[in-house]
Amino acid sequence: MEHRALIFTVHKAASLGVYDVMRRIARKEGWPLHSANIRTPNLQEPEKPGDENFYHQLGGKTGLVGPVRYPVLIPDDARASDRFILHLRDPRDVLVSMFFSYVYSHPGVDEEWRQRQIERGVDEFVRSESKSLIKRYDLYANEYLSLPNLTFLRYEEFIADRPSWLEKLLNGLGVKDGLKRYRRLANDNPAAKVKREDKTRHIRKATPGDFREKLSPETIARLNSDWSDILKTLGYED
Repeated sequence: MEHRALIFTVHKAASLGVYDVMRRIARKEGWPLHSANIRTPNLQEPEKPGDENFYHQLGGKTGLVGPVRYPVLIPDDARASDRFILHLRDPRDVLVSMFFSYVYSHPGVDEEWRQRQIERGVDEFVRSESKSLIKRYDLYANEYLSLPNLTFLRYEEFIADRPSWLEKLLNGLGVKDGLKRYRRLANDNPAAKVKREDKTRHIRKATPGDFREKLSPETIARLNSDWSDILKTLGYED
């Protein structure tokens, strides 16, 4: 692989599932893989939106990079030469998933903090966390969608139509004869098999639109207002 392709996303958008797809593609194509998720990580993830130092570690490396869960500052030369994949989920579902993950299934969470969130409830948690998540989505929506070599993918298609999602990804990466060579990967979709909600499991519920069941009408209205421009830009407006 003579070029470099970076895959950007957010937490709670099946980023580990995306990593598994990346890992399998890199192995089949013989490409280098730079990721914080491999057994011996060779990539330092950014710690905040707009990180200016992330690209320093890449140097002249080629191959697949990611998944990167925060938007970073992209140097001008990289804008022209790198390929970019942006994989996002409806932010309202992301916020709900964050609550159930951190409160019920995520390891290493402080028990006192966990109990406080249970007492606060999902609506208050979502309204509070929305303020920080919107910073990430704002950068993605306003800075990344205009990149010349960007492929925009959706979590919802990752769940509902994996072959279509994978074909777009492979095209964005420059893989020739994509689905013909990746039929097994195209049909490997564990999240689609989750039929019953289990809040203690990592894949709790993959069905899009879960926020409509979990949040109050008042919270939904507030999110729709606060996120109005971003939802419209990303095609998630109701």
